[in-house]
Amino acid sequence: MTKKQHSKIKQFLLTGAWLGLVLGLLVVMGFVNHNRKDAKCTGLSINIDNSHGLFFIDGDDVRSYIFEVAGDMIGQPIKNINISDLENKVSAMNAVEKAEVFTDLRGNVTIEIVQRKPIARVFLANGKSGYIDEWGKWMNLSTKFTARVIAINGFLPEWKGEINTVRSPEIENLEFWNQVYFLTQTIRSDDFLNAQFEQIYVESNRDIVLIPRVGRHSILLGNTEYLDRKFEKLKLFYKDGIAKVDWNKYKQIDLRYKDQVVCTKR
Repeated sequence: MTKKQHSKIKQFLLTGAWLGLVLGLLVVMGFVNHNRKDAKCTGLSINIDNSHGLFFIDGDDVRSYIFEVAGDMIGQPIKNINISDLENKVSAMNAVEKAEVFTDLRGNVTIEIVQRKPIARVFLANGKSGYIDEWGKWMNLSTKFTARVIAINGFLPEWKGEINTVRSPEIENLEFWNQVYFLTQTIRSDDFLNAQFEQIYVESNRDIVLIPRVGRHSILLGNTEYLDRKFEKLKLFYKDGIAKVDWNKYKQIDLRYKDQVVCTKR
């Protein structure tokens, strides 16, 4: 046998081996797909991300909700379960930011849930209370868990829709709520400010006042224009001014004026 003939035989065998492997995979995939179509739901697993210390919902809440909107899935053929529809239904729950649904060959349905993250608790003048979430959406309260976030109260205008300007350009009082949302996000993104303030109060003229955790004074912010500059002034004042005297000496610290911090004594 010549070297050329030997090479052709070797190439023929390799090609045959690859064809056999591909055919084998196709057979296995066909078998898997056949079994998947015939598989029935044998179990429902719900995994909720609590890594941010949020416990608005638990597995029982989700199971009860699914039973209400989709019926009992146990025993149903997997092929009859609309995964996309189930994800949308679970994502519509008040405390849910995102839901992903998976199935396996054994008939298990797994739901992975990420909870919404509130950034502030809002107390409206009409008595309604809820949260602003990190995307600027209204979030109803939960009887199961209360988030420890900054409180917003005072002479608050009516809330309709979402705060986010891109999603809700028609919202009433949009400019005001955008100020509140921007202020809240700014405070929570700064370790010092986040630890310092526990309340945002809105006066009747819509001036914004910050209430600190330490001391009996308040911070008159006015609006959120030049917000970074105002907070820099405040930090310098805390460091070089008020830190050297009694925290309770001042009634109010006014940040509304450029390059000035105006203090009112008790």
